[in-house]
Amino acid sequence: MQKLTIVVNCTDRKSVTPAPDLRIQSLPAEDLPTRFDLWRHRLATAHDKLRLRYLYQGEAWVQATCLAGDIRNQGACVRMLVASAGLGLREVTELAPAYSATFATGHPDSVAADSKGNVEWWELLATLPSSRSVDELTDGPTLLVLSENYARAMDQDLVALANQGGDYLLVGGWRTITGLPRLPVDRDLRQALGGTVSSLGLRMARRWMATRSRSHRLFDPVDHQRWTQWAASVRKPEKYDRTPRTDVELMEIITELLNEEPTLSATRALRVVRDSGIACEQKRFARLFRDVVECR
Repeated sequence: MQKLTIVVNCTDRKSVTPAPDLRIQSLPAEDLPTRFDLWRHRLATAHDKLRLRYLYQGEAWVQATCLAGDIRNQGACVRMLVASAGLGLREVTELAPAYSATFATGHPDSVAADSKGNVEWWELLATLPSSRSVDELTDGPTLLVLSENYARAMDQDLVALANQGGDYLLVGGWRTITGLPRLPVDRDLRQALGGTVSSLGLRMARRWMATRSRSHRLFDPVDHQRWTQWAASVRKPEKYDRTPRTDVELMEIITELLNEEPTLSATRALRVVRDSGIACEQKRFARLFRDVVECR
């Protein structure tokens, strides 16, 4: 039976509310290595751990588990790992505490203020006892489905993986790396594939795996040509007609959302606001969200 490894990034929704000291925002305003050492200690001494496959929630995680199920149904033995801004790269069967950490900037639980800091944080995560390294995935085909933020943080690992010359495919990411075939996320395919933008890469990966030639490698030029033709036939640009709101109005909306769901993240709150037809730039919303949280 063929073995295939899947690497996906984590989700902000968790099945368990993180303890206050397992939120990045609780770390002191020290230099990054000092903050990480404290984070390492908190992870090591945390209780109430559960398997990662049961920790993550939301549509994107549902699609990730469905992707693994699809591939198993094709007769492959699947190994699934999750890239986490709080834990590093882990097997989904491993135990870990609930936490809140992200590579997205402008979030209360952002691990760093910019991409350079994210890269440094990812390198430190690799020193955790249970963390794996992407370039160690050499025992068979590897399918990676990563958001732009996570791919940027993991860029050096992705380059090392590409240099090994194995059977790899990246769906999503932020740039094309020689030796690592890539399918960039195409938002114009959302209506054809359904779901939210956050799960689009995973839905693309599911379709790719369902329609590719089974006798070929993960990425084959013939499969890619067929994919390109299909995408061209169904692609439909999405137009947004959203209404702007004042800071005061947005803060009132954020307060109402947090009253309904106290653990709501800024990312999911912005998604709810935009889905309701309201326009707001991400950095502005993150600032307003943080102001509301600090005043509660």
